[in-house]
Amino acid sequence: MKNFLRFMEPVWHALSRHAYTLIRVSTGAIFVPHGVQKLMNGSYALGALELVAGLLIALGVMRRLAAAALVLDVLWVISLNIGKGWLWTRGGVQYHVFLLGLLLAVMMRPAIGYALARVWMALLILPSGYEKVFEDGVARIAAGNVLKTGFYPPLFWAWWVAILELVGMLMLAAGLLTRPIAFMFFVEMAVITVTIQMPNGYFWTSRGCEFALLLTLVSFAFVIGGGGKYSLDRRIGREF
Repeated sequence: MKNFLRFMEPVWHALSRHAYTLIRVSTGAIFVPHGVQKLMNGSYALGALELVAGLLIALGVMRRLAAAALVLDVLWVISLNIGKGWLWTRGGVQYHVFLLGLLLAVMMRPAIGYALARVWMALLILPSGYEKVFEDGVARIAAGNVLKTGFYPPLFWAWWVAILELVGMLMLAAGLLTRPIAFMFFVEMAVITVTIQMPNGYFWTSRGCEFALLLTLVSFAFVIGGGGKYSLDRRIGREF
């Protein structure tokens, strides 16, 4: 497919073939620390499942079978936490719904799985964008997370994030201007990972960085992979 920046065509052509692989490896690898943690805490069956299945997915060995096993694991966790609501920071199901979508994407053929992962991530973030734009979330993050990161003026950057998570995610779901949108979201998630969540450790249960880290890696996959086969970018025949 033609690129608006002609000099980037060979670069994206070389990198795009690895985009789905990055999603697969990231999805599998995210389960490995949990498997080790459960084994150390005496949960041998679940620990072995998450460790072995995560490694198999990351290595691309029996990935569909391993992903199917982890889908059952994730659905079980969702059933236990669904009463806590949506937001992962309050113990809700947001993070595990994301994992569910990525595991389903791993089970599919690469072109379809890549498109599912793109749409799933966009729709997962969309409610956060809606809340920021229409429910006074901009003022909240301007006085909170944006201020913590040191970006000034905080209200400007809060609106930037809000529009990205609302309008940008709609565009990402459709596969329109995929690379610019994915790159902006990649930068946002990388900043959140390093400056806000990494000080809390790794695991999501302590509000650590694993969710934001996974979003960072998957959004980077969309940077290198572009819209993919099933996208408006491909339909138009040009992309960045």
